[in-house]
Amino acid sequence: MTRALAVALLACGVAHAQYAMREIDLHFHSGLEREVPMEEWIGMAAAGGRKVVLMLDHLELYRKSADEYEQWRAKGKFQSRYSMGAAGHREFFADVDRVAAAHQNLQIFKGWEIYEGELDTGMDLEAMKLVDAIGWHISPNNGREPPDGKTLLRRVAQVKEAQKKVPVPMILFHPFTMRLENIQRTAKAKGRDLKSITVAEYRFFKPGEQQELAAALKGTSIYIEISNSTAKYFEDPVCRQALIEDIRPLADMDVQFTVSTDAHHVSDATRPFQPETYCKELGCTDANTSGMVRELRAAKRRRR
Repeated sequence: MTRALAVALLACGVAHAQYAMREIDLHFHSGLEREVPMEEWIGMAAAGGRKVVLMLDHLELYRKSADEYEQWRAKGKFQSRYSMGAAGHREFFADVDRVAAAHQNLQIFKGWEIYEGELDTGMDLEAMKLVDAIGWHISPNNGREPPDGKTLLRRVAQVKEAQKKVPVPMILFHPFTMRLENIQRTAKAKGRDLKSITVAEYRFFKPGEQQELAAALKGTSIYIEISNSTAKYFEDPVCRQALIEDIRPLADMDVQFTVSTDAHHVSDATRPFQPETYCKELGCTDANTSGMVRELRAAKRRRR
C-alpha cells in the first residue's frame, strides 16, 4: 500500500491508529542472536510499554554453514535456536507466532533486516516474501565512504524496484548514526581528537539533497529509521546540531520515519526507550512515526 492510499484510508476513518513513539518499536531483533527464550524476549517489549513491535533478524545469518554457525554461536555465547536456510526462516517465524498469540496486548509483525549490498548483488525473494516489512541495513563499514545523501538517494531508487517484486513497507535502517559512527571511528584510527570534528564534517546531506530525497519518498511505502542510538550522539552538541540540520528539514517536508530500539541484547531491550527526547528536536512527531504502523495494520486486515 502506498502512503497516498494510507492517507486516503485515514481520511475515511479506516486506518486511524496513532501511537506515542515510545509505544512503537519497528526494529526489535528476535532471532539467532537472542540471549533469552522468545517468551521472555517478547515479554520485555511488553514490559517496556510497547504496543507495536516488528520482530526481525538478520537474513544473512541463516546462510552460514553448520560449522560457521557453530563457531559464531559459541563466540557470541548464544544458544542454538533455529536451523540454517529456509527451514530456519520457518522455525523463527513460527516461534514468533507461537509466543505472540499469548500477548494480545501487543501487535506483532515479522520482518527481515537485510544488508544494503544485497540491493546490488541480488536478493533472496522467497525469504523476503515471508514477512510484513523489510529493513535495509545501511552500513558504516566495508571500507567505503561513510553513508551520505547520495547513499540514500541511490538506495531509495533501488528499494522502489525491490518493492515491485515484494510489495511490503521497507525502512532504511539507522543511516544518520551510521555516518557518525564511521566518521568517529576513522578519526580515532588517525589519532584525531573527536572534539575537532565540525558540524560540516558530520553533515549527511549536501545542498539540495534533502529536497530531492523528500520528492523521491513522496507517495511511497519507504521510511527512514531514527534508532535509539541517536540518544547517545545527542549528548555531543556538535553531533546533535548536525542531526538536527539533516533531519528536521526532512520532517518539515513530510518525510515519514520509524523509531526503534534496534535491540540485540537484554541490555538494549531493558534500557529506557524515550525517542521523544531526541525526536522532538528533530521535528519528528507521533503522526509521522505511526504511518508505517497504519500500513501494517491495514495489510493484516486485508489478509484476514
